[in-house]
Amino acid sequence: MKKSNGFTLIELVVVIVILGILSVAALPRFINLSDDAENAVFTSISAAFENGINQVHIAWLIRGNNQAVQDFIEISDASVGGDLSVNSSGYPADTRGRSLALDSENDCLDVWRAVLVSQDALVAGNDTSDFEAQYNGANSCTYTYNKQPALTVDYNSNTGEVTINN
Repeated sequence: MKKSNGFTLIELVVVIVILGILSVAALPRFINLSDDAENAVFTSISAAFENGINQVHIAWLIRGNNQAVQDFIEISDASVGGDLSVNSSGYPADTRGRSLALDSENDCLDVWRAVLVSQDALVAGNDTSDFEAQYNGANSCTYTYNKQPALTVDYNSNTGEVTINN
């Protein structure tokens, strides 16, 4: 007798059923990966912003300043809008050198762009960009991550505190 090589129909059905069960068990894990990836992007950009704020303040302390400084850090990127100025506490305030205080939505935009100096995390005054900047009054801003609006970064230029809400 000649022996046939290959799988029987029953063996193929069993393999397909097992693969189906495995895919049903694994699918929810892979669906959540996009949310996890967005969270990771938000966290890294937020951490970079916080580090940038701290570096500007450290530079202000090292230079021995005890007052607001217009055009404190030269910014060569024309899209930023000018050189970064700091307030009397030594924290980033604006790039247009007008008030030396963070007191408008434009100042919130200025600080984000100057501190990150990156096109990877775009900011605007509306939801057309990666982050939306909003001036909260009292020299503070909130940056909302538009891909997941529950993720925000708060910046208080009076204290330099950056709060990452994720």
